[in-house]
Amino acid sequence: MKVTKEEELSKLQYFFLTHKEINVSEFAKLIGINATLLRNYINGFKKPSKEREEQILEQIHKIGVEFVKTTF
Repeated sequence: MKVTKEEELSKLQYFFLTHKEINVSEFAKLIGINATLLRNYINGFKKPSKEREEQILEQIHKIGVEFVKTTF
């Protein structure tokens, strides 16, 4: 069985690599971590703790809720 790139990536990596519209530096500021550290998570050089993953996911969800509530 051949493993594709998507299967090799963590869900966190896949999310950020497929959502280039998210500014990593600004997102890192929102959650209070160093942008280089977040890039290391995204590029697979470091693995976030479960707590850190939950913190990142929570902020992604908050942004999503803001988008859904937006009206013009």
